[in-house]
Amino acid sequence: MKMRKLFAGIAAAATLLGGLAVGATSASAEETIVNDDATFTFTADSAEQLKNANLVAYKIGDYVQYGTTRTYSVATNEANKAAVDKALASVFTDFVTDDQDNLAAALNEGKLDISATRPWNTTAESVASTSRNFANALAEENLQAGKAIGTLEPTGSDEDGYKATVTLPAGIYLFLDANTSTIDKVTVAIPMIVASGTVSGDALTDPVNGDNTVNMKNTKSTDQKKEVGRAYAAIGDTLTYTLTGAISNPAPTAFAFTDTPGTGLTVKAGTFKVYTVGADGDIEDPSSDFTFPEVDVKGDGNTSFDVTVKDPSKYVGQTIKVEFQALVNDEAVVEDGVVNELYNYGEPIKVTTKLGSFDFTKIDSDNKGIEGAEFQVLDGVEVLYFVKQDDGSYKKAASKDTEGATDTLVSAADGTVKVTGVDASVSKAYTVKETKVATGKYLDLKPTFYVYFNNDNEAGLSTTRTSDPWGLVNTTDKTVKNVKSVDQLPLTGAAGTILFTVMALLLAGAGATVVLKARSKNAKA
Repeated sequence: MKMRKLFAGIAAAATLLGGLAVGATSASAEETIVNDDATFTFTADSAEQLKNANLVAYKIGDYVQYGTTRTYSVATNEANKAAVDKALASVFTDFVTDDQDNLAAALNEGKLDISATRPWNTTAESVASTSRNFANALAEENLQAGKAIGTLEPTGSDEDGYKATVTLPAGIYLFLDANTSTIDKVTVAIPMIVASGTVSGDALTDPVNGDNTVNMKNTKSTDQKKEVGRAYAAIGDTLTYTLTGAISNPAPTAFAFTDTPGTGLTVKAGTFKVYTVGADGDIEDPSSDFTFPEVDVKGDGNTSFDVTVKDPSKYVGQTIKVEFQALVNDEAVVEDGVVNELYNYGEPIKVTTKLGSFDFTKIDSDNKGIEGAEFQVLDGVEVLYFVKQDDGSYKKAASKDTEGATDTLVSAADGTVKVTGVDASVSKAYTVKETKVATGKYLDLKPTFYVYFNNDNEAGLSTTRTSDPWGLVNTTDKTVKNVKSVDQLPLTGAAGTILFTVMALLLAGAGATVVLKARSKNAKA
């Protein structure tokens, strides 16, 4: 690997510093630090890994040239010698001394190994990586003379990967990611040690040109997801939301779901459940390792709340699932439905639950609207309450305790009754009962009909022989008729059939009477 070449080269150079290599140099030869520019290349699977990094380079090792020869050695950078020595001492007990260049000695003796694949904390033999421990310890020290690289400008593609280059004087560097954001889609990169140069045999022959490449040690987090349990609901209903996200490996410094409920939603504090989902799909019990709202959150489209993992490293590589409930309150805007938004690292996910509506018209025998007829709407056996929006227009109330709530709907001057804020799910049905006939000497005939919703969530009306025996409800036109006399009845329902039967019986009876009377007269003659 590239890092193996790196440390092999550094070790070779370190042997020169320790006087262990055969060469034409002497201790009295002029020593010059190589300051020629070298190009360092950072590679990544995604462009975001490079663009989101905010790198600072700290030189920890210099390349020293002896005289005019092509003989080089390694020396700890003077500005960061104290930090390097302290970091080495934390990794290797009883190794650091004052009579040696400790970085060169560590390389010469092969104490610094190669960290393998993600999460870059072990060797290929699954042994804890001393190089990783050294880099991490060094990052905690008071490093000096850092050079801000800033953000990187990547080139490449999703198929072939991405890369970005940085130009610095030749040497050994510790690169730190100064991006401190805890909500970015890309995690903060762990410390990276990179060196320039080319190794030939056992010696560093070119301190500038070489592979000089390192893979960015950060992670593009997977997208968070958000779902709602219902596509349609009514004001007063309770919705269940589910948030899902995976914790990267290595773990980010912080992990949270940031949720913004919209107007018309009240998130209930006591309903939160947090789970970890294992690789086998099992769901574990929630623990106290998470924080979430302790009071209800009333949505307005701007107020957010967080569900936070206290220690992401405890759940590295695992998927976190959060469930909570929200009440659809009286402020819900029927036309828009209720919207809930998940931050998702700046790429919001919006889920909407829509609110349904239906309408009908009260008419007379001349198909003119009738004002003042009264109705009730039932969900099963429960009488629903509404708040009047306008003449003949009513929005469902969250409960009977809602200000202005009424269980009586009154037809407008044109006979219309519009109901909004109801559940328009295919499986949903409502019962509408006429409870009072409009004034105007109308017959006291009060039908009942049913509202259902089709696959397009459009409302339709239906009746039964018993709910509307007079045939007053026209399900096609969505009208409900009132009449002032029997002869104005539509004669289409059960009552119409009965009426025709009665008339037929009366006519038959009259005929029989005539016959009987005729026979009686004939008998007397």
